[in-house]
Amino acid sequence: MERRLTPISHPPIDQKTASMEIEERKRRLYLIASVIGLPSVYFVWRVYGVRDPFIRYVYPFLIAEAILWIAALLWQRVPLAWIEHFVLYSLGIFFLVKLTYYLYFVDPATAWKEIESLTGGMLIIFILAYIILSHRVALRSVLIYIALTFLVGLARTLPEPGELMTDFIRLETRLVTVAVLTYILAKVKDDLALSQKRAAYWEWQANIDHLTQLPNRRMLSALLEEYLQAKKTFAILLVDLDDFKCFNDTYGHDVGDVLLGRVAFTLKTNLRASDTAARWGGEEFLVVTETNQAQAKALAERLRLEVQKIDFDQNLISISIGGTMSIRGEDLSSLLKRADEALYCAKAAGRNCVCWA
Repeated sequence: MERRLTPISHPPIDQKTASMEIEERKRRLYLIASVIGLPSVYFVWRVYGVRDPFIRYVYPFLIAEAILWIAALLWQRVPLAWIEHFVLYSLGIFFLVKLTYYLYFVDPATAWKEIESLTGGMLIIFILAYIILSHRVALRSVLIYIALTFLVGLARTLPEPGELMTDFIRLETRLVTVAVLTYILAKVKDDLALSQKRAAYWEWQANIDHLTQLPNRRMLSALLEEYLQAKKTFAILLVDLDDFKCFNDTYGHDVGDVLLGRVAFTLKTNLRASDTAARWGGEEFLVVTETNQAQAKALAERLRLEVQKIDFDQNLISISIGGTMSIRGEDLSSLLKRADEALYCAKAAGRNCVCWA
């Protein structure tokens, strides 16, 4: 005896495909940002490297890293997560080293403009952290990074408290404020994404028949209305499982449910990607296919033969099919009425056949 089919508790979403699409989109965006940023870094090195030793000797490494990032982004075999973390950590180290240089090896009072400009670079690190990490982990990481910069600056300004220390504390306060605001934005974004995911899940719940995992009557009716309004040419096949009441009376409803699941799977796996099969109600299914009448008839016959091949405890499984083509300008009720009349003819003709209206 076959076990009863257990409905799945989540929508059949191809998570792998969705993740690959998101990764490819992120690669393109990172590549655009890198290609735009590389010339500006080179320009700073050429113009200001003459009088600034840090820019003269360190920026060539930054340029080399940027070229390496671009090459890694173009080479699809390099995992995007590796590139993201490498960029995040290398930029974090770069700006921390640059801050240390201007605080300890240059007079901070004369280099304060450079120190303030570092906040713009650190904001890039914050944004990357919130893109790569979850918002909670990103907030902790960003605050730890700000604490490190604060300790570096405090060790330099504490022996000589005054205006420089005040300016540095003001700078750190600005970084903390931006970090918290960025966290709020990231959390709002994540909460919005979660609410959209939940809404999509409940919409799926309302449009899917959980026994067969096919669209239900509500969903397919909406699709048919769209097709009719768009004046598309399509065919519908109303499929009825022959003698289903006898199966339920003989074997019980559990076995009847298993049979419905097997028939639904057979119908679904023998359709094109552009075709749709739905559970219409009880033991009835409805197939929608955008094609001409000859191809629709061939499809109906193929479905009938495939269902007949189902091995179900030595019982002959068969379906009757009533098919019809859409007529431009008609409504849904008239379309379904013709399919129902064709199905009635198939039943009257002895079942296990296809009739056309």
